Amino acid sequence: MGRELAVRALRRAVKLEEAAARFYDAISKLVEDDQLAAALSFVAAESRNHANLLKALFGTAEGCEGALGSAGERMIAELEKAAAELEGGLKLSSLELAALLRKLNDVEKLAGEEAYSQIVAKAISLELSGIVSLLLEAVAEEEKFHYKIVEKVAAELEARARSER
Repeated sequence: MGRELAVRALRRAVKLEEAAARFYDAISKLVEDDQLAAALSFVAAESRNHANLLKALFGTAEGCEGALGSAGERMIAELEKAAAELEGGLKLSSLELAALLRKLNDVEKLAGEEAYSQIVAKAISLELSGIVSLLLEAVAEEEKFHYKIVEKVAAELEARARSER
């Protein structure tokens, strides 16, 4: 991955983070448990922070379509579609919410973490300023925690749904 492609991918990651934030906000409003909803709202806020940081460092996502590859573009589309359906009043059971969270969490892990790890490695090899490299490493680490948080929320939703039967 060359420098130009790495920067384009980082700019496109703004769109991925914005889509993730919208999805986690939408799904948090449907989760009845306050703690689980707060966890999803936290992930949404962090995703928005990542989008704002990437935008400040590298610019907006315009003109960078495809820079995250087909997996990244598919992830953006799936997150946006799910968010729109949830915002439009789609009602899901706790088990369905858990399944949706797991599905999109796994896809985001593949598209997001892989992209960030490649980009961070390239950024370091390109000797971007020390602070930029450090910030990108921080975002990549936070993405790993987002995955764990969402996975835990999904597991809790499943456990509660089973106990209510």
